[in-house]
Amino acid sequence: MAPLTAWLPARSNQDFDLVIKIVGPGASVLLKEWSPIAQFLIDRGFVVMAQSGRLEGESGDFVLRIRIASRPFYSMGHGCDVLVHLGTNVPDLRCFNLQPGSVLLREPPTAPQLWPVLPEGVIVYPVPLADLSTQSAEGIQTKGVVALGVLLQLLGIPETSLPQFVRSMTARRSFAAGWDFARRAVKKHDAYSIPLPTAEEKHSRMLLTPEQAIMLGYAVSSCECRTACDRELVASPVQWAAKHLGIAGAMVSVLESDKHPGVQAYRGPQGKVMALLRGDNAAIASCLDGFKAPRIFIAADIPDALKLVIAGHDLIRSGLSDGVGVLIEETLALRHQSVDIGPLADVIRQGLPVGESTTRLSGYEGHSATSERDGDVEADVGYVAWGAVQGVVRDAVVLCRSFGLRVAGLYPKRIVPFSYEDIESFAKTVGRVVLVESGQTQGYWDRLRAAFSFEPAVLTPFPGKPLTPMDIFLREGLGAL
Repeated sequence: MAPLTAWLPARSNQDFDLVIKIVGPGASVLLKEWSPIAQFLIDRGFVVMAQSGRLEGESGDFVLRIRIASRPFYSMGHGCDVLVHLGTNVPDLRCFNLQPGSVLLREPPTAPQLWPVLPEGVIVYPVPLADLSTQSAEGIQTKGVVALGVLLQLLGIPETSLPQFVRSMTARRSFAAGWDFARRAVKKHDAYSIPLPTAEEKHSRMLLTPEQAIMLGYAVSSCECRTACDRELVASPVQWAAKHLGIAGAMVSVLESDKHPGVQAYRGPQGKVMALLRGDNAAIASCLDGFKAPRIFIAADIPDALKLVIAGHDLIRSGLSDGVGVLIEETLALRHQSVDIGPLADVIRQGLPVGESTTRLSGYEGHSATSERDGDVEADVGYVAWGAVQGVVRDAVVLCRSFGLRVAGLYPKRIVPFSYEDIESFAKTVGRVVLVESGQTQGYWDRLRAAFSFEPAVLTPFPGKPLTPMDIFLREGLGAL
């Protein structure tokens, strides 16, 4: 069984956590094809996250990472339960962390001696992906969709469920070719499948992209009656989302700047709340130049982006700020994520109706809103992380504590003005502070360090690699920090 997962064999009463990586030509177009399948799994009670990127930084093969679990999680995870290799090249399998019980789908090798020796216990399925995609007459670029069909058949998705997500696919014949091949020609080497219980609350979650989260945040902020809005969300999340995306489309401008290539700025009618997708601290600071009391927040994940856009409008209406920015980093821009309906409905229900004046939003200036904490009250190590990397740290805190390590995490949300007092108070409750950065540069800490009374260790990912919870656990456990 792959590390720290439970899927061999699947049982409806056990925790389930599956990490899938689809690598090679064709992986980059799979996010759209994956979306209806993800919603199918979400409707059955699973938590789902998917993210596209490249191996080894910007120069490697495309990779689509998918995580499916029966319990909440915050990051893309670590290890690899299922690796789907779409290319004809010989991959360096060491970078995928395959373990006994992991599954590898690949083209039948033309020269088997060129393939590296696999770890003992890895289950290999040769599948003629290129031939099947050619036979489908939809083009060789649909190899990834063929592989998706093979994968879902192997993981036990019932055939009766296919119509509800196949109808929205653009490469239906390729998917069907993969499914039929796996049904006819692939013999399972072990007993494994995705448990598919019928969720008690079928619509407890919905799948959102970062763009959708931003637009929904603007639409909710303009609603005349949030009470009716939250009831509609609970009753029919898909219809609610479609309606509010239409509202946002008529009121939100999407801007681009030559000074910040690749960054998209979302701005509402009054222009006082801006959300920057693929932005950095410098980009959002320039957009809010000229405001007297700006507030800049950084989103931890897709649901957080939606909530912060709503909070920004509330801050403007309450007079606590005259300009609010919400920063969504590059990592989140490439992600799809399931969003819990209940907490989102609570945010809508408790928010301010348009035009209402109140001071109860002063909490946004207090500790509970500017930062969050988890883990041990008194810890040997305290991790500090903001933005997308905090999801990795949250999962790492859970992992470390499960092995008896006393650790805690602090997650600032507001970066302008920065909450120095929160980190100073946190530092007094831990033996040492480790600042976790999302990239190789220490951009945030280099700007902030002079104001603090302590010097933390700084943890960054290895070059060209995303930071994972296991990285943090191993470095801490080995005393590397």
